[in-house]
Amino acid sequence: MKPDTRTLTREFTKLTNTSSKTALSWLKQYDFDIDLACLRWTEKESKAESEKTIHQIFDQFKSVEDDNIIDFDGSAKLFESLGVSFEDPETLLISYLLQSPNMGEFEREKFVHGCSDLSVTSMSDLKNVVNQKKSLWKSDRTLQKAVYIYSYPLACDKGKKTLGTRIAIELLQVLLKDFFVLLDHWVNFLQSSSIIDRSLPRDTWNELWDFSVYTQSSPDCTDYDFEGAWPTLIDEFVVYYRKCVLNLPEQ
Repeated sequence: MKPDTRTLTREFTKLTNTSSKTALSWLKQYDFDIDLACLRWTEKESKAESEKTIHQIFDQFKSVEDDNIIDFDGSAKLFESLGVSFEDPETLLISYLLQSPNMGEFEREKFVHGCSDLSVTSMSDLKNVVNQKKSLWKSDRTLQKAVYIYSYPLACDKGKKTLGTRIAIELLQVLLKDFFVLLDHWVNFLQSSSIIDRSLPRDTWNELWDFSVYTQSSPDCTDYDFEGAWPTLIDEFVVYYRKCVLNLPEQ
């Protein structure tokens, strides 16, 4: 090694308490910029320590049958620790934040990733973040939409990709109740349609968010574009709503 390289390696080893081999390898990654190399090393070590703590949080609630899963009972205990009942809509928010794959279940890797994204390193941190997000969720449309979109696959039966319409209705009445002005009419439409005994398509679920935004400025759907990219089911709803609810002539 060149003298300056040896000097940098010794200095890195001293600062980070690593071996010469590790020091040299790490310095090479950052073109022997020791300040940057030390910064990245410290960040890596800090992340590893944080993740170790998150794993310990996960272990408090993990299943007795699978170390990498928090099952229904563990989820109930987790929600209780966060001041949330299993019946509260905030469980959807928490499931989104901690990347739950299914209702009442969390996977270790996704849980750790979710907590890391939230800069959580303790149960107290997690509770504080959840409380902050709960307050934000009441007014932040970006967060509301993200939770809404996430809730469709979350609520599907394990291994399934589609959501039964009856379950979808229950979720819609929670997630859209405050700003979809035609929600009751939409629910009545679904309940009177043959789709009530089938699955609600995911694209319909996703586009319903934008439709709910549209109806805030046009609750009678007078300028609804049937030639647009709306799902067929929403087209059918508009026809039903204008004809059967508003008693308007067909367009």
